[in-house]
Amino acid sequence: MGKKKAWMKYMDEIHPESELDAVYRKLRHSFNREGWSEEDLERPPYYPQDIMTYYQKISNLVNELKSELKSYFGNIDNEEFTDYLHSKLKHLDLEIPLENGNIKRNNSRDEDY
Repeated sequence: MGKKKAWMKYMDEIHPESELDAVYRKLRHSFNREGWSEEDLERPPYYPQDIMTYYQKISNLVNELKSELKSYFGNIDNEEFTDYLHSKLKHLDLEIPLENGNIKRNNSRDEDY
């Protein structure tokens, strides 16, 4: 991969994404409560209020983090930033797997069979 960029080293050392990590953890638990699969995350069957609130909070935190990094390190490639942030949060997908795995849900909120 080569040398890490300065902003990546900063994230590895300072962990400015820690609040984002906490909100994403709550979001994963909400997905489990709803019985959603990974596939459901691409097109949710419905939108509970707490999930929408967490989603908005994550969006705000990502924008704040990117602004913070830009203020210290100048322009940052958006795709590179997104990929790096996903890699930093991936441990939560493994720590809090969705109980229904990749079972496709219908939109009626009934249990899958």
